Amino acid sequence: MKFKDLNLHESLQMGLGDIGYTEPTPIQELSIPVILEKKDVLGAAQTGTGKTGAFVIPIIQQILENPSEGTKALILSPTRELAQQIDEQIFALGYHCGISSATIIGGEDFSRQANAIRAGVDIIVATPGRLIDQTKVLDVDFEHIKYLILDEADRMLDMGFMPDVTHIIDKLPKKRQTLLFSATMPKQIQKLAQDIMINPELIEIELSKPAESVEQRAYLIDGREKLKLAQALLDDMEWSSCIIFTATKRGTDQLERLLSKKGIKVASIHGDRDQNERTKALNDFKNGKVPIIVATDVLARGIDIADVSLIINYDVPRAVEDYIHRIGRTGRYDKTGVAITLVSKQDTKFFNAIKEKAGKDLQIFKGSDSLKGASKKAENNPAENKPKPDQKKSSKPEPKREIVPDFSKAKTVAFTQDKEGNISIEFVGKTVEKRAEAPKKQEKKVSSKNTKKQPKQAKETKKSPRQNKKEARTPRKPKVEIKTIEKASERNKNSRKPAKGLWGLIKSFFPK
Repeated sequence: MKFKDLNLHESLQMGLGDIGYTEPTPIQELSIPVILEKKDVLGAAQTGTGKTGAFVIPIIQQILENPSEGTKALILSPTRELAQQIDEQIFALGYHCGISSATIIGGEDFSRQANAIRAGVDIIVATPGRLIDQTKVLDVDFEHIKYLILDEADRMLDMGFMPDVTHIIDKLPKKRQTLLFSATMPKQIQKLAQDIMINPELIEIELSKPAESVEQRAYLIDGREKLKLAQALLDDMEWSSCIIFTATKRGTDQLERLLSKKGIKVASIHGDRDQNERTKALNDFKNGKVPIIVATDVLARGIDIADVSLIINYDVPRAVEDYIHRIGRTGRYDKTGVAITLVSKQDTKFFNAIKEKAGKDLQIFKGSDSLKGASKKAENNPAENKPKPDQKKSSKPEPKREIVPDFSKAKTVAFTQDKEGNISIEFVGKTVEKRAEAPKKQEKKVSSKNTKKQPKQAKETKKSPRQNKKEARTPRKPKVEIKTIEKASERNKNSRKPAKGLWGLIKSFFPK
């Protein structure tokens, strides 16, 4: 089946051609004809199966068939990113149709959103919380709403949005077409469907089952080795873009910092980031500026990112459904991908349920073996096995070591020096190899007890002109011999000191 077979509006067919849609996915093929018959639909399908197109395409078609004033369709989404993605698809498909839309989400200009509501755009895509905030300020007119769509209903339930959702639904016209899409069908969702829908038709596509196009792996590892293994996997595997999922916002920030310190280009996204940061991080990842993004489950639902080839569950998800959503970010449409889960001892109780659900499709490895393989590879890689700076060989040639003869057993030693400064050493009739030295650095002459002592040669040192002038001005004092000093000292001891007063006067008349 092809989209041309659905008898869609010509301008809508042009939009489908712009984004490369030719054949509908299974959920689209089953849902679109039923929605065009104006029936309520309860769609259950795993993430990545094309649920957004399954409701956007027929809604645009019906608006074109029955034009009217005011806002005709309201789409509620659990996250800002999913709301923005839905709005982008509406813009692409409805570009040639003249369809207008607006996103009412947190983190963006409140007054601009209010103006869009007042203007009566054709389709509003909103998160429940921000739409409730707008209703508190504006007298929002919902009387023209003909189509209500709840996307990722189970996720809105998990995030605690159901009170806001029911509050909004109470303000809508009773006569409308309601579409509810969810990856899982817990009892609360089933009860909500009974309360707000009229005879809905159930369309179910492989509920809560991992896609066959995804290769699933799990590594059992010590929690302290997770970062090291994640880095080793990124280095060893071939991939184009990677999403790393964490359990908490704090863990997302910490992992981003750690990977950045390792020299890896990475971005992150979670619920506490302001909208500008979240939008920039997601756009940089989609455009390929940043190959890795670390995120919480805020990025696990409904986000359509092309060519995500690797998923790493850094923290094991707490529910099987979350695991399926995460790994559903890769292997989408006709592509293949790899999903890796790092499992520590603390994660075992959550991983057992995932292992039971995945069955034989999940390959389990020991993380320690992978780390050994990575380290062995590094040892064998010349580029990674470079010597440390202090171990590098110097480019300068090392001086040749000269052998100094042992004179301990020699009885007579003779030294001779030629004009070129070569010194020859001879002892007891034996001749030792010649050793060339500069004339200035003359070696001390070695002699035994029987040889005559030779006068020591004073070392010649260069003196600055200032030192030479100083020595010329101040002549050196002659050395005083020790014997002369001793005689003078003895003479002073024997001399008499003159007495003072009358007695001194009397003593002066007597010879010494």
